[in-house]
Amino acid sequence: MLVRVPDYFDQFQCLAGACPHTCCEKWEVVIDEETAAFYQTVPGDLGDKLRSALQVDEDGDVCFPLDGGRCPFLDGDNLCEIHRKLGEDATSVTCREHPRFTEDYGSFREITLSASCPAANALLLGSGEPLAFRSFETEEPKEDGDEWLEYLISLRERMLDILADRSRPVKARLASFLALALSAQHCLDDDCPESLPETGEAALHPAEDGLFPGALSFLTSLEILESDWPALLKQAETVEPGTVPEALLERIAAYFAFRYLLKAVNDGDLLGRAELCVFAVLTVERLAGVCGLTEALRRFSCEIEHDDSNLDALLEAFAEDEALSPERFLAELGR
Repeated sequence: MLVRVPDYFDQFQCLAGACPHTCCEKWEVVIDEETAAFYQTVPGDLGDKLRSALQVDEDGDVCFPLDGGRCPFLDGDNLCEIHRKLGEDATSVTCREHPRFTEDYGSFREITLSASCPAANALLLGSGEPLAFRSFETEEPKEDGDEWLEYLISLRERMLDILADRSRPVKARLASFLALALSAQHCLDDDCPESLPETGEAALHPAEDGLFPGALSFLTSLEILESDWPALLKQAETVEPGTVPEALLERIAAYFAFRYLLKAVNDGDLLGRAELCVFAVLTVERLAGVCGLTEALRRFSCEIEHDDSNLDALLEAFAEDEALSPERFLAELGR
């Protein structure tokens, strides 16, 4: 099977106990069925502790509920007791895969490294070069993909090329990125994906008002992971956006575009996902004026990318809320 990853993928290395924002805090650890069954066989005190910790949450998932905001197996050195005593293979699939986001499309697979992880975040923001992606083959069998995929892949390449065109200001590129997505959305709505390679940028006229500060207020209505998130958003309403190099805004845009655009194959919502990419860049830029770029991107990723209900709420708002319309986006990008 063909696998696509960001060009820095192989450089990733978990910071383990040295991580300043361990993934074993704040998030409930979901345990897959196979691992949960294995824990029933572990002997001794550790086995007793494992079985005692296992619970079923309100969604029906087997999990380790947090103890004081921490996984009960996160020790005093910020290391996993299970990993240390039984090895990595004894941890849950969730723990082994984090911070990887994996999307299977049948004929190929794409993997990104979440910007919520400090080590992955540093790799993304640690270069000013255009973000590139590489492919490799595995021996896994592949399945047939959706017929839309080949057209969406070609369109995404065009959209990534727009983002990488450094002859233009980055916000002008983001406006073209959205205009192409809007035109492409019409093709998908008409069930004519074969027209995607030829579609041009739709004509868009900016609204009088931009996205902010209203868009930041909207984010406070979503589920909250960390209690100080609403306060950060409130501060960003009145603080000037951070001074962020255009090359890094471009890389952030490409990170989100790579991860989200092809997921339109599932529901046809390409425009919403393109708006999500631009929204992420603009929101992170504003938050950077409050807490710096690295922390702004990490916090946005934590609060939005790791919560499916928040992602769904954003996509719904892009489709229905006039305050988050493409015209509002264009007004914001033109400022």
